[in-house]
Amino acid sequence: MGFLSGAYGKIMAGKLVRQLQYQMTSVQSRLNRVTKQVGEMEKQFSAAERNMRSMMQMQMQNSVFGMMGVPGYSAALQAQGVSDVSQLQAAQMQDYQKYIQNQQYIQQYFAFAQSQWQDMFDMKKEAMLLPLKDLEEDLQVEKDNLESRLKMAEQQYEAKKKEEDAGAKSFAPEYTSQG
Repeated sequence: MGFLSGAYGKIMAGKLVRQLQYQMTSVQSRLNRVTKQVGEMEKQFSAAERNMRSMMQMQMQNSVFGMMGVPGYSAALQAQGVSDVSQLQAAQMQDYQKYIQNQQYIQQYFAFAQSQWQDMFDMKKEAMLLPLKDLEEDLQVEKDNLESRLKMAEQQYEAKKKEEDAGAKSFAPEYTSQG
């Protein structure tokens, strides 16, 4: 009876092992595709973020440099032909203070704009990546579950194989030298 039970159990355990291996292959394939998609999407977001930062930096520099080209009080006085050094120095000091104030304003404006942009970018990135990351996590859990079930099925297969072998030994005739 052990031989038949072991043989049948071995067949069923072998069938279960093959089913689990097939499922494992399918899950592993889907997991690899999703992981690749997540990686590609993260690369695209990183590139977009770098481009946007670069563009904002260029805009800030252009704003600061554009401010430098605007004639101030000292240029206006020189154009009028005023040659009083103290007046020119005072005008230059006013120009410098105005330049510093404008530069601070531009830096604050761009810092605020960059903060707002970063928040929106992070929300968009998270909204787009979250479903893929959830799917990736679910597939990993499914894969881990299949791996543990596969190990148990393989152990059951080996146990039934041993049971079949033990049962087969009981069917073998015993040859003795008695005649």
